[in-house]
Amino acid sequence: MKLFAVFQLLALAGLPVGRAGSSHPAVVARDFDPNRLASDGTWSKFKCKGEQLMQAMKGSDQEAAKIMNLPAAQSVWSGDLKGELLQWGYVEGHASYINCDLKGYWAVESACIALGLDTRPKLMGGPNICYNFLHWDPNKKDGKGTPIPNTKQTYNVGGKEYRVTGAEMQIGINPVGGVVFMQYVTSPATSAANVWNKKPTQDELPALRRLSDIMWGAWNRENSAIDKIKYFWVQGVGNTNTKSIIARALKEKGKGLEKWPGTTLDMSEDGALAILGSENGACWGFFLAQHKKELGNMFIEKVQIFKNNRNANPDPDLLFHIKQAVA
Repeated sequence: MKLFAVFQLLALAGLPVGRAGSSHPAVVARDFDPNRLASDGTWSKFKCKGEQLMQAMKGSDQEAAKIMNLPAAQSVWSGDLKGELLQWGYVEGHASYINCDLKGYWAVESACIALGLDTRPKLMGGPNICYNFLHWDPNKKDGKGTPIPNTKQTYNVGGKEYRVTGAEMQIGINPVGGVVFMQYVTSPATSAANVWNKKPTQDELPALRRLSDIMWGAWNRENSAIDKIKYFWVQGVGNTNTKSIIARALKEKGKGLEKWPGTTLDMSEDGALAILGSENGACWGFFLAQHKKELGNMFIEKVQIFKNNRNANPDPDLLFHIKQAVA
């Protein structure tokens, strides 16, 4: 239980996972190094977390709660969370339609064709919708019209004043194809440490702070079939730990980072479990394990690792495949 408690904190951390250039319609290549491998300790830690998440996803709510050391596994957050996000200091920032252009911007047309997914953003007639949740208001000004920096912005809940954290969560949703995209994420805890120049305590952070819950709110918008989810897609993994785990998982399979279809790992494999337990995989496990009431006992059955169609050396994408457990 102590190990999973650590895992819960990790899931809240949500370290940056990817940022695409805003001035040019191309994803910025960074530094995926196939020779930078996860250490034995890192590998073992994340693999163990992945194993526990698999148990939580496949088990009942009571079993999942026991694994996660909670009174109940079901999340207290439900629905589209529009009011709750506003209450806890979040603002919906501008989300460019370009970020939901899977062909022109992300260059993953081959993957989309194979999966039967439309590449177009909603503005261009497609089903892909982007959201940008900010835990600060870039347009907030004082009485003289002077912009207020995020270091000085506050909000009030229940008579208590909180500081904004500066967190940013850029998320994509395809309700028709059943996909949730993780594009760029910094968590309240990670951002607060940078903005406040100190490590935040839990009671200083917004109650609504888990990436899995905010993803759930986005998934519930403009979506009449929330139980038809098929894929979790991480676009351009930037997290150093996750990339080292991916590099080791590929090496153990005798593979390199390749274009679609890349390399598929079943969840019975150590590499898949380590990826699931990573900063870029854990939120998906919580997403499913904590919404059994709405989704049933869905679980992740495999993960594909691949790079986009460009000839540069971009960071890897991760595609988690979702399956309903047999009753």
